[in-house]
Amino acid sequence: MSTKDLIASDLDADMKNSWGTDPVIFNAKDKEFNFDLDAAASDKNHLVPNYLTKEDDAINVDWSKIELEYKGSGVFVKTVWINPPYGKGYIKKFMQKCIEQKELGVTSVLLVPATLDAQWLPINQISEIRIVTGGRLSFYHPITGKKVNGNTKGSMFVIFRPSKMPCVVRMVDRNELIKLGTY
Repeated sequence: MSTKDLIASDLDADMKNSWGTDPVIFNAKDKEFNFDLDAAASDKNHLVPNYLTKEDDAINVDWSKIELEYKGSGVFVKTVWINPPYGKGYIKKFMQKCIEQKELGVTSVLLVPATLDAQWLPINQISEIRIVTGGRLSFYHPITGKKVNGNTKGSMFVIFRPSKMPCVVRMVDRNELIKLGTY
């Protein structure tokens, strides 16, 4: 079997957790948040010059202490993009990390499955949830690097801000994200 024929069920556990974000969707969010760090990336799929890979162990790194070399000396991470691994337990670990980091002044945006009743979703700590409507998001295959349509689940953005405001839930149209993220 060639790598172009691989489907999700043919991937090992590590590869199943390495699907990349559509850069157009990322661009739409980056225009709003101006991300300093991609905290769940690989050398192949990172979307920000400063990024953490599996080997960097983002869960055990203090994001607020990472200095941004490309923005000049003395500038530290304030906004973080995260498309976490969807494997068992990973989303919850990243949610907990975002809670910790918001107390240190870091805003985090996660792209996760739209599952409002999930045990990993700490509603009382979240600033905002944006549920993607109007269609499913596509992701990039971890081996071929090609865009794959047909995501079996909806998506949402979970936003953690340093403020203590209660959670707000909004809807965001997929086509509007695509339009905004296309340069």
